[in-house]
Amino acid sequence: MDDETHRKKSSAVLKISLVVLGVLVLLGVIQAVTAGTVGVGALSVTLREPPSPSASASSSSSTSDETVGSLDGAVGTTSQVDVPSGADASAKVLTGSWKQARGLLTVEVTKVENAGGRVKVFVTAVNAGNAKMDLPVASVTAVDDAQREYGASASASRWPVSIAKNSSINGYLELDQRVGADSTAFSLTFAGIIGRLAPTGGAVTVTGIPIPA
Repeated sequence: MDDETHRKKSSAVLKISLVVLGVLVLLGVIQAVTAGTVGVGALSVTLREPPSPSASASSSSSTSDETVGSLDGAVGTTSQVDVPSGADASAKVLTGSWKQARGLLTVEVTKVENAGGRVKVFVTAVNAGNAKMDLPVASVTAVDDAQREYGASASASRWPVSIAKNSSINGYLELDQRVGADSTAFSLTFAGIIGRLAPTGGAVTVTGIPIPA
């Protein structure tokens, strides 16, 4: 009876030992997979090498450099070209101030565009008098430095004509012929100006206007 009891106790202890051993083996496998080591403290064994600090820093630096480089590239390839308002994309443009005052009227050229010989002249006219003035397109003429004469195209020009008292107008006049290839400057004359306080002789001429080339 005692032998049989002893055998049962030994069998139970063996089963418990096997279960404990199985649990320890399972924990060891989990530790090996997750931490790369097996064992505890001084008895642990490392199964894989951790990445070195220099390698991590290099990887981080490389990622940062690549990110910055891609941003720089995006900025570098973005570009924008401003075309002056009303200008042909291929037109040559000059801006400035070329003006003449006579009596109470001031005529100022602010911009000149040259698109293959087709010239547009942008003009501001100021009437400082207390009566209206008219500057008809039909009486506008131009003369270049080669003494060629031009008129203003009524269909292509955009000019308000009438200036109310104490006010100004803006617009442009397109010459009715292509300017010569050797022309570098011209004068612009408003003749036949109508109004009670119009300049004496009814004309204003702006000289020395450059032609963009």
